[in-house]
Amino acid sequence: MTHELLSTPAAVGIARRATARALISRGLTEAQTDTFVLVVSELATNAVKARRHDKFTVRISEEVAGTLTIEVWDSVPEPPRRGSPGVDAEDGRGLLIVEALAAHYGWRPAGEGKCVFAVLEVPPHG
Repeated sequence: MTHELLSTPAAVGIARRATARALISRGLTEAQTDTFVLVVSELATNAVKARRHDKFTVRISEEVAGTLTIEVWDSVPEPPRRGSPGVDAEDGRGLLIVEALAAHYGWRPAGEGKCVFAVLEVPPHG
């Protein structure tokens, strides 16, 4: 699954729904997609918040059996920054959530921008 989206707040919801549909079509249950949808939401939100680009791309692929890799490309070359939110903060936890849910995550330069990725294990059926 690959989607190029306009860098608007509405695009985050579009990315979530597209992710859920794609994973359900692969045979995952709705409950099994929750973690993937949350990670896509956090990475897409970070791309939209950068706001120095018109579009970003979300891709989900199976590069290693039993895992799915979520990649989000944008045209901002700076690395993502993990926040240190206070207890009452309303944001700043995105990469902390991704780190907690992913087998591993990171970023790499990509053209004039970057790709932030997270590898998640596919939950067993049943």
